[in-house]
This record gives sequence, C-alpha cells and structure tokens, in this order.
Amino acid sequence: MESSEIKVLLVDDEKDFLNQAVTLLEGEDERFVIETSETVEDAINMIKDDGGIDAVVSDYHMPEKDGIEFLRFLREEMDSNIPFILFTGKGWEEVAMQALNLGANKYIWKNEEPNIYGMSEGEVDQYEVLAKEIIKEVKKHKNEKNLELTRRTIERAKDGIFWITREGEICYANKAVREMLGYDQEELINKKIFDIDPDYDKEDRKESWEKLKEKGTRTFEGKHKTKDGTIFPVEITSNYIRHEDRELEFAFVRKIE
Repeated sequence: MESSEIKVLLVDDEKDFLNQAVTLLEGEDERFVIETSETVEDAINMIKDDGGIDAVVSDYHMPEKDGIEFLRFLREEMDSNIPFILFTGKGWEEVAMQALNLGANKYIWKNEEPNIYGMSEGEVDQYEVLAKEIIKEVKKHKNEKNLELTRRTIERAKDGIFWITREGEICYANKAVREMLGYDQEELINKKIFDIDPDYDKEDRKESWEKLKEKGTRTFEGKHKTKDGTIFPVEITSNYIRHEDRELEFAFVRKIE
C-alpha cells in the first residue's frame, strides 16, 4: 500500500476546477493517479470499464445526475462498495448527511477557489485533508477485501478449521468441520471442545493452553464425536494466535482414515 499507486476518479462538472484540483491533489502524494469526469454517466462507464479505480471523489451539484444519484447507483445498482468521498461546497449539510446514510465514506467541504499560492495562517489545506482521507479509506477498503478473501478461503478449505478461546469455547468452525461433525454453525458456536472430544479432560485445558502459548504450535492425535455420537480419530495441528488483546487457538483438523 505504501509504494503502490492509488487511482482516484475525480468527478466535477467544472473543467477548470477539475484541472486545478488534479494539480493540487497530485501534489499531496506522488502515489495518486487521477482520472477525471465531468458527468456522472461518464464516471459510471469509467468505473465499469476500469476495475482499477481505488476511490471516487465527487461533487454534489452537477447537471443531469448529481452526486447523491451517483452514489445511490454505485451502492444499489452496481453493488459497489468502492470508497466514495463527497467533496462539496458548504451549504449542503443536509446533502452530506444523506450521502453518509447512502454509504458515502466521508464528506469534505470544498473551497470553490483553492488557494494555489499557499494557505493563510490557521487555514486548513482542503487538499491535504482530502488526500489523507482518500489514503485512509483506500487502505481500509483493501484491508476489508483481504479479510473477506481470508474468510472465504478458510470457509472453503478442505481441512477442518477451528478458532477456540483460551477457555476452550468454539467461536468459529468452517464448512469442513460442520460436515465432519454434523452440526450447523449456530449449534457449534459456544460449544466447548470437551463437547466434541470425548477424551479431552477439562482439568487439563489450562495446562495445555499454557504449553501451546509457550511453543506456538503443536500437532497431536485425538478423537472427535459427531452429533449422532459417532467417534472417529483425527490429527490436530493447533497454533497460538494473539490479535490485539485477544488470544485464540487456531486449529487444523484432519480425519484419520
């Protein structure tokens, strides 16, 4: 993210303003590659034709279709969650609130005549603010896409995958686990590993957790019990994961044939 280009579509019906805005915005960060459109229709076609647009910055007041109609089309007709920033003049506070309700990521007040010779003391450079918000929203969007890709990959993995709390509570089980054990997700969530492993001693959980935390990973054989009571042998590889203030056991489970 730090070294890759950030492709931004800037939409405004005033050509002179667009040209000036491109110069000022590109001056804020060398990663910006700015595309422009003077109409919403052209902007929509550009997004459809170019899957590489990272963010949209749009004015509100434009002929034929305004910024709100543009946003509504992206969110509802195209089912797109591309970062969208409404960049509009003061006096449109109600419009800004409407944009947020429709799924805009931000709105920023636009000075219709940017000062290209520098800002007066105490004045906030709107393009510095805009650049920072674009970068922040694009980074957030990419992180969310990566997280969704990870979730879908785990869900479709051939091996069973569990997320288990320190206390032994199951907080996630992928499709392979659910099919292996005969439970649906709602039935498995909040069950304890003792409920599916007939040989697991509750009293040993604290000790086994501390060993996992110390070593980081361990592989062992055990048994699992299905919803209908069938017991079968499994190989388990458990990993200790810490994210922010949360600790989890991330376990891969494979049925031994």
